[in-house]
Amino acid sequence: STEFAELRPRLVYDRDTGTLTARPGAQRLAVTSGGAIPDRGMFTVYLASEADKPSRVGELDEEMVYESRPGDVISLGATSWRITEITHDRVLVIPAPGQPARLPFWRGDDAGRPAELGAALGAFTGELAGLDRDALDARCAGLGFDAYATDNMWALLDEQRTAAGVVPTDTTLLVERFPDELGDWRVILHSPYGLRVNGPLALAVGRRLRERYGLDEKPTASDDGIVVRLPDMLSDTGETPPGAELFVFDADEIDPIVTAEVGGSALFASRFRECAARALLLPRRHPGKRSPLWHQRQRAAQLLDVARKYPDFPVVLETIRECLQDVYDVPALTSLMAGIAQRKVRVLETETARPSPFASSLLFGYVGAFMYEGDTPLAERRAAALSLDSTLLAELLGRVELRELLDPDVIAATGRQLQHLTEDRYARDAEGVADLLRLLGPMTEDEIAARAGGAEVGGWLEGLLGARRALTVSFAGRSWWVAIEDIGRLRDGVGAPVPLGVPAAFTETVADPLGELLGRYARTHTPFTTAEAAARFGLCLRVTADVLGRLAADGRLVRGDFVAATAVASGSDQWCDADVLRVLRRRSLAALRAQVEPVSTAAYGRFLPAWHRVPAQNSGLDGLMSVIDQLAGVRMPASAIEPLVLGPRVRDYSPAMLDELLATGEVTWSGAGSISASDGWVALHVSDSAPLTLAGPAEIEFTDAHRAILETLAGGGAYFFRQLAQSGVPDADLKAALWELTWAGWITGDTFAPVRAVLGGVGGRKRSAPAHRSHRLPRLSRYSVAHAQSRPADPTVAGRWSALPPPEPDSTVRAHYQAELLLGRHGVLTKGAVAAEGITGGFATLYKVLSTLEEAGRCQRGYFVESLGGAQFAVASTVDRLRSYSDGIDPERPEYRAIVLAAADPANPYGAALPWPAASGEGARPGRKAGALVVLVDGHLGWFLERGGRSLLTFTEDPAAHGTAAAALADLVASRRVASILVERIDGAPALQPQGPSPVAEALADAGFARTPRGLRLR
Repeated sequence: STEFAELRPRLVYDRDTGTLTARPGAQRLAVTSGGAIPDRGMFTVYLASEADKPSRVGELDEEMVYESRPGDVISLGATSWRITEITHDRVLVIPAPGQPARLPFWRGDDAGRPAELGAALGAFTGELAGLDRDALDARCAGLGFDAYATDNMWALLDEQRTAAGVVPTDTTLLVERFPDELGDWRVILHSPYGLRVNGPLALAVGRRLRERYGLDEKPTASDDGIVVRLPDMLSDTGETPPGAELFVFDADEIDPIVTAEVGGSALFASRFRECAARALLLPRRHPGKRSPLWHQRQRAAQLLDVARKYPDFPVVLETIRECLQDVYDVPALTSLMAGIAQRKVRVLETETARPSPFASSLLFGYVGAFMYEGDTPLAERRAAALSLDSTLLAELLGRVELRELLDPDVIAATGRQLQHLTEDRYARDAEGVADLLRLLGPMTEDEIAARAGGAEVGGWLEGLLGARRALTVSFAGRSWWVAIEDIGRLRDGVGAPVPLGVPAAFTETVADPLGELLGRYARTHTPFTTAEAAARFGLCLRVTADVLGRLAADGRLVRGDFVAATAVASGSDQWCDADVLRVLRRRSLAALRAQVEPVSTAAYGRFLPAWHRVPAQNSGLDGLMSVIDQLAGVRMPASAIEPLVLGPRVRDYSPAMLDELLATGEVTWSGAGSISASDGWVALHVSDSAPLTLAGPAEIEFTDAHRAILETLAGGGAYFFRQLAQSGVPDADLKAALWELTWAGWITGDTFAPVRAVLGGVGGRKRSAPAHRSHRLPRLSRYSVAHAQSRPADPTVAGRWSALPPPEPDSTVRAHYQAELLLGRHGVLTKGAVAAEGITGGFATLYKVLSTLEEAGRCQRGYFVESLGGAQFAVASTVDRLRSYSDGIDPERPEYRAIVLAAADPANPYGAALPWPAASGEGARPGRKAGALVVLVDGHLGWFLERGGRSLLTFTEDPAAHGTAAAALADLVASRRVASILVERIDGAPALQPQGPSPVAEALADAGFARTPRGLRLR
């Protein structure tokens, strides 16, 4: 098959003479890559020194190295070693005598307990379980047990009997089921017959789970049994979890079931890798150098994907034989099933509230199995944290304009590599020409010469022709050199005549000749058109388009617009091999990232406030709506939203503007947790997209008042407090419940006035007497009377209240929206920024969406801001704007002066995308806390103030920066955004020092702060 074209033959078989001849490099390959001991991808450990040849200490397992970091102390031999550096192929260490060390581990083969030993162990367990305490003591003493071992043995058997009612033996298998901590069911078969019997039985159980319940679960087997996890899907139907029927099979059917299932197991994948390596199909790239285990697995998986289509492929057959005969003991399993059918072995069931002692031991091994699952990473297949629907994500992203993403220079360079037109891929001899014909397909002599660096290839071709390894044929109006293996598909596909004397093995009928020819053409070319492929093989356009369309339907090709219309005929269909397209995307993105020079963290500190239009660049309701759209869903202290977040962004902001947007239903607010009796966390949402930005309600302990409110609001609509009070719950209890539901994110109001009232602390004041209100009622109209009666006495419950909509349940839709929202909010999206947002699933959840956006050309990943790692995402236009804030560019711009922000404001990068810098002195630690302020000076964090200014931390020693920061605080108070600031401590020391004011205190005094007994105050 042409799908195996990348596998170079190592021997030449001359069918005329019946001889085998080694190709160049075959002996070297056998010496460097052969051997029956499988390559485990070990890291070599060396003693760190300046010597040219450092001393070798030992080896570490790849997975052990992945769990280690520089500075860790490990034990090798009788010595402790401290890791100083981990490279791609070695670990450097220094001696660490006397230091507590971690013992390394090596993942070897688990041979499994033989069935005969398992039966003997089960019989011995049954014997001990049948003895009373005195008899057991005597039996154990005869076996050499000491008193502690005897006590432990008795306790284990007694606890097992108490928990499950029976002790599993060789003639009594136990099926135990119990709910786990997540509400799912664990079903365990206790079987002492060892992994060689329990392993193949687990494969059969997995098949039964798929057939009966539609579950793609992988039971985990060990020497002592099988663990099955069943999701809590049976509670709705009232069914009980399966028991013995899940594990019992007919003796005649178990062998074919295991044979059919073994090909999809992790064992098969790992053994296939080892068999392929022994067969020299996975050669070492560089002899003497470490070949990473993950890379071996990847190459083996690619080979296995193709080999699965050919059940008679020798390596597949050898792998199946090795699994069934060398690893598994299928005859013993068949005998066990026969024993169950003949009632020589009984299977009992029990249901427990918690795992029995025997089950606890099995569960410990179950957890370990999922940490390193062979060659089939379960976490990747199941999307452990948050599953994303790739198809739906593609629909949300819309059409991908790849012609704007793919770099023309990358396409050209990759095309030359695929066509072996680069010097490192030139053919050097006749064997190289034979490889060219096999890899690239039919070529003319001039094309072959171009791939040989201009060398004279005529002699090489004649030699291949004489050896019957290459032929000359004519089709599409030209004469071609072809590999003899291609003659059958060329005859069936394009009608090429078969020369005389070709062995019958090469002229057998090919099932899909055009599919193989065009598939190979696609694999060795960058994007091409239907016309180009048709011209190459002399085919009509319709036939070519049909075959290419079929290959695209199978996922092997991709149809799209890959290059600009000027490079191809207008309206022509363009095609590209799926693997080639992935390479082009990856290289184009890498080239794009390399063009971006990272800016300093200070530049990002200047950029982000301006990105949020601070100082105010918006006005009116439209401007306020734009601000809320950018801030949708982010938690902010209620006390800061209007004076410190919305006010600095909207020039003419007034509370009435927010109330108008709330009343008209364009904006929704939600509580996100209480901070104190007079403050809480609040988020604003654009109503149309609120389900995508709402975090979901928090769990609270419901009372009658809570339930009464939710039942009233459940039917939809909005209600005044007096309408809610008709439930009969006392007003005080109802009000308390209302605000508990509000802060927990269950309900909302159509005005922000209640929040302002809570912030003002007026909720507890008594209102005027009812007599005063009734005195005026007769003067009002009927409508006014009703309106007055509905008006609450307490401003903290003013307006109408309604239930918040439920969050969007589809994780893919939600993740897609959040990714684009956060890109718009932060400009440059980093792991720290996502962590500060508290997104469910964290950065890992959004990474797949962001990567897909990058592949679609909707954003870029690169190193945009220094010191923040490589996983940074931004839109191209944003990167251009970010670079305009680089150091030294227009330092007189307003954004380069001091800006005061709420610490929790998304416009403050510190504590989110940027880490908090080290403070100049001692004192409270900075944080994105409610009531706290930050002062950014030229993008750097200058000052941090606790709520009310009680404690001030400085992050600069520049007197000019102190003066600028103090003036910015004075402007904040003068604009009435903050009532007053009282600075009691500066960097942990009293603000008023006996020895005289500090530079910071002097700057505050110059800005208008007055001395008071407690500190420096400005009102």
